[in-house]
Amino acid sequence: MNSNSSPSIGSPPTISGTNSMMNTVVSIGTQQLANSTLTPPPSDFPANGATLFSFEAITSLLFHQPITRIVVVLTVLQSLLGLGGKFPEHCSAPSHTLYGGEYLELFISPFVVPLAPTLLKSAHQTLGIAVMLAISNLISFGLFEERLTTVFRGNRTRRSNTSINRNSTRIFRNLALVIVVLVMGLRQFLGFLFNRALGWAFPSLFFSDSVIECNLGLAPFLFALLVIQAFLPDDSDPRISSPSTTSTSIFAFRRIYIQIILCLFNVIPKAIVWWAGSGLIVGFVVSLGVAYQRRMGQWGGKVRVTMYEKHSQHEDALVGLGISDDQDISMTSMTNYSKATSDDSDSDSDGRLSLESTAAYSPVLPTTNFSTAPGYMKERTMSYIVRRLGGYVLPMIAILFFILVATSQLHHYKPNVSDDVLNNAIEPTTPFLLTLVIMTAPRRDGMGFIKPTLSSYLAAFPDVDDPAHPLYSRIQIIVYTHVTNHPRFDEAEEFFDTDPKARKHVKWIREDGAEKSQRKHLISAIRKIGTSEDSVYLGIMEDDFPFCEGGFQSMLNTIYEADRQVKDHCGIFITTGGSGLIFKRSVALTASFVLEQDELAKQRGMAVAAPDQALQNCMLGRHDYCSACAGTMVISKTLLQGHLGFNASTSGGDYSPKDFQCGWRHPFHGDPNTHVL
Repeated sequence: MNSNSSPSIGSPPTISGTNSMMNTVVSIGTQQLANSTLTPPPSDFPANGATLFSFEAITSLLFHQPITRIVVVLTVLQSLLGLGGKFPEHCSAPSHTLYGGEYLELFISPFVVPLAPTLLKSAHQTLGIAVMLAISNLISFGLFEERLTTVFRGNRTRRSNTSINRNSTRIFRNLALVIVVLVMGLRQFLGFLFNRALGWAFPSLFFSDSVIECNLGLAPFLFALLVIQAFLPDDSDPRISSPSTTSTSIFAFRRIYIQIILCLFNVIPKAIVWWAGSGLIVGFVVSLGVAYQRRMGQWGGKVRVTMYEKHSQHEDALVGLGISDDQDISMTSMTNYSKATSDDSDSDSDGRLSLESTAAYSPVLPTTNFSTAPGYMKERTMSYIVRRLGGYVLPMIAILFFILVATSQLHHYKPNVSDDVLNNAIEPTTPFLLTLVIMTAPRRDGMGFIKPTLSSYLAAFPDVDDPAHPLYSRIQIIVYTHVTNHPRFDEAEEFFDTDPKARKHVKWIREDGAEKSQRKHLISAIRKIGTSEDSVYLGIMEDDFPFCEGGFQSMLNTIYEADRQVKDHCGIFITTGGSGLIFKRSVALTASFVLEQDELAKQRGMAVAAPDQALQNCMLGRHDYCSACAGTMVISKTLLQGHLGFNASTSGGDYSPKDFQCGWRHPFHGDPNTHVL
């Protein structure tokens, strides 16, 4: 031995070879020892950044990875099937699954690329963006399979490549299936929880998009795999750079950063906060299971490296000697090691090689820091998992959630429609754009709500000294009653007679009568006003439903969007019960015949729907007279009017003072037969 034959200090050995085996022959006393390296197992995909997205590399990812190849085939077949525009006809969403029972559409949703015009409209995408996004997601999925199967097969093994690849592919396949099932289940649960369950009792926790957000493509499963890969050790995340590029170069970045960028491509064309968020949550939960499996020595993990840790404790004492006493048995050790590695009987079911079983045969170099060598992973202790979670995984999840929420806000942000645009967009030659009819009748104990309700309307109307306002002469209010003796009606009319804005925008109509019949009341009001007032829309309102703050403008926004997006709609529903039903004038007149038919049936002793339900059914197209309205109802996300008369209902029942108030989810929200705008 001479000083030149000692290995160089600070160069941890790596394993070289195509079979991920420590097959390097160590020659004691020669310079070859210093040059022998231990390299990670070769990857099926090149790690050179210059060829990362070459045609050959992409082809290898899409067609040489078994699971990716299956996903590509299913995506192509299903997308071609969808070209006919029949299956699926629209995006999968919890509203279609929970309310419409479209479970088959849910199961095929990961493989759908919107190509047909109807599907593109439902997905809010263009054809070019849809195709580019699908290709990006398939490449991303191939990257995850290539990386994770490499990790799951372990860094060293005594089995053949065919056996290893088959086993690691099986692990990845099962992992992907678990993720798909959990994401789909969680997505439906979140839609129900934040819409139906909390939309009533806790309006502040109501998120309208949780049940109607479009769900197509691989996005949530990619986000889940992203979290799982981030949870794995750094040695499973190689750098993508040129071999000559130094680690400090701007081009020396980790593969996972490329995968993050590919995942975030999905947020560019549309909001997927609930779809992708489900993937992040599932990915976090599943990653804990993966960590447990690897800690137990499965899925490419190692149980412990206690023998190496023992050797590393003596490094400081042996560095100065240049050789350790253990090297006296190096030739025998290598012979025994070669014999041990040729025997498959001791290897685990997933092709791993337990370090504990080979530690006694391994020649240990005193200057080697095995704790940092890629081929020798530390024991997966709870402290390691906690550090990995707190220092890397959870911050990454938090950042991704922030990006998802921020982009969702951008996609859903719509400025208020200007009065000038609204005036010119919808039948500008018709004298009135909107006529709001406030229906009023005497209530129990003489309670009156006309004053506060009408005041909330007038607050949003143009001032009398602003005749140039675009809606100055195109919106009006009519307070209507068919009861001769209605003291609260008289008081309100006298009160608002002193208000110049009320004198300009409000009309008072009273028809003689004494019968308290809501159905007859509605029939007479719709026919009298619908035939005498030339108005595009006729709104049926109740006198105890004032507008919420900003509710009037939200109503105008909804009317404008309905005219743009649902041209054949019959009306807009913004409240509940018999209030907030804004009909096209011709449809309102048709609805009066539905009410009249119900009144005749009631006189014959037949059971009929309540008047407000009859109006709703007409707008939904559930009556023969209104069949053309089916599937065209437009609703607001939340109630735009609050309820004052909870304890003075004309039907005789009482409600909780918290029922049907501002911010509540609309009763029809989530119904796949309605349009939420």
